[in-house]
Amino acid sequence: MIEDVKVNVRSPVLGAFRSAWGGLWVGGRVRLTTEAVSFAANGLNRMVQSGTLDVSVPLADIIGVDVLPGFITRIVAITTPDVTLKVRCYGAARFAEAVLAARGRLG
Repeated sequence: MIEDVKVNVRSPVLGAFRSAWGGLWVGGRVRLTTEAVSFAANGLNRMVQSGTLDVSVPLADIIGVDVLPGFITRIVAITTPDVTLKVRCYGAARFAEAVLAARGRLG
């Protein structure tokens, strides 16, 4: 979930769900490199939604990484001065530690 990102929902059911819950989780794949944390939406989500579905957050811009509670899987909130990328995943604490370590290696 990316806070404040404009996504157009093509399904009235998803639109109602989004209104009721204040947002939608977009399924996809998150990737950590030596330069950024990137998220790319999967094909199913691309069929039912449009807008900003792929995001890349440069490690140098990250000012906070928090692990939040969640149902079944926890959430990693990656914060920059402009945006918060929330990633729901298994191994959330390990992923958060890896993001912080990668950011720390920048110098």
